[in-house]
Amino acid sequence: MKKNKLKGFTLIEIIVVIAILGILMAILVPSFIGYLRRAKRTSDIASAKEIHNNVNHIITENKPITWYSSSRKSNVKTNAMQSFYSKSGSSYKNIARGGNSKFNKIDENGEPYTIMPVAVLDATTDSKWKNIDQEQIPFVEELNAQMCGSSGTIEIPIKYEPKDDKEGLDRWFICYRVDDPSRIEIWVGVKYGRNSGDTGGSGTPMYRVYPNAVY
Repeated sequence: MKKNKLKGFTLIEIIVVIAILGILMAILVPSFIGYLRRAKRTSDIASAKEIHNNVNHIITENKPITWYSSSRKSNVKTNAMQSFYSKSGSSYKNIARGGNSKFNKIDENGEPYTIMPVAVLDATTDSKWKNIDQEQIPFVEELNAQMCGSSGTIEIPIKYEPKDDKEGLDRWFICYRVDDPSRIEIWVGVKYGRNSGDTGGSGTPMYRVYPNAVY
């Protein structure tokens, strides 16, 4: 009776297969990582656009608001727009006394400009928007009422991880441009103490997400 011989792979065949797999991995892994990064970036842009739309809605509606100012120790009448642009007095037409909360940035055309943060949100947990300046409390309360719903908090994670920031981004910032305050921008950044350029307790906006994302 003739015995069947089992034929295995030769060493050369195994090496060829491993080489082919290595080439495929070298091609596919970077492409997959790039796809994930683009998907995370797209998700953050969508979140930023939603924040931007909520801010514009509140400013456009411009509801009259009465709130208690602890610094003035009395009730103060204001409106959403006046509260949002409180650093500039009564509206965005009159900018702006100084303060340590301004940040110098570069626009999409490579030109320098300055942003003024209005509110900040912790992106690492369920949280509420917090005002930068006390006069912005009425606007921020309106924003939290609109975005947080019945739960009283909101969680908007930052998914994108810039290559030059290994610790990750953990704050959303609502800002306006000092040179043109009608242009509202949504930024992401880091909490106070994470960056050598920190100038205030609310943190540092580092990357513009909407409009015209730059990260």
